[in-house]
Amino acid sequence: MRIDEVLAEYAARGVFQGYSKAGRGSWKMLWHRNQTFVLTAGQNSLAFETVLPKVGPRSPMMSAYRAFVRGLQSKDLPEHRRIDRAKVRLRVTAAKGDAGLAAMYTDDPEYAVRKLIAAVHETYLVFLYDGAYYDYLVETFDLDPDSLAT
Repeated sequence: MRIDEVLAEYAARGVFQGYSKAGRGSWKMLWHRNQTFVLTAGQNSLAFETVLPKVGPRSPMMSAYRAFVRGLQSKDLPEHRRIDRAKVRLRVTAAKGDAGLAAMYTDDPEYAVRKLIAAVHETYLVFLYDGAYYDYLVETFDLDPDSLAT
């Protein structure tokens, strides 16, 4: 299965609110917090340049995010949630004041794109909701503090 077929499958299931091809080896999707995510494919690599906007490269939040992403590849996680290091290597990137996420793979682009999508999903549903990032959520995504569950 090709990368665009996997992404189209996710879009058809309603994972993304919007989805389109953005050029050769590039796709756009409207996803978490109504943010536009751009996925680019390179030689055995996939990357979202921005997963978490406005996160400084040397900030405590960036350090915590790097630890969180390492944990997604931990053998302590159940197999269905774990990202197999032998198949995909995740790396947090920092560019233009944003935290991004890249996946390098050897021979299975379908597995890589599925696990990269899962990692971004976990970022928004687990990492950001541990309580430490309440102010970040409100400020970065212009949320109404009264509408957030405590």
